[in-house]
Amino acid sequence: MSVRVPSLGLGCAPLGNLYSPLTDVEAELLLESAWGNGIRFFDTAPLYGFGLSESRLGKFLA
Repeated sequence: MSVRVPSLGLGCAPLGNLYSPLTDVEAELLLESAWGNGIRFFDTAPLYGFGLSESRLGKFLA
């Protein structure tokens, strides 16, 4: 069995304010743009804003 992963993804560190602060609205606009352009692979980790990245991504995908 093999796993197929898209060749293009979005690194979600910015959603956790890792590089600079992002408002909730800016985070949602970023995710809407990525989704609208066909991105379906999202890379995230607990270290990205101590869970903020996952929370924002989860809210968007719900």
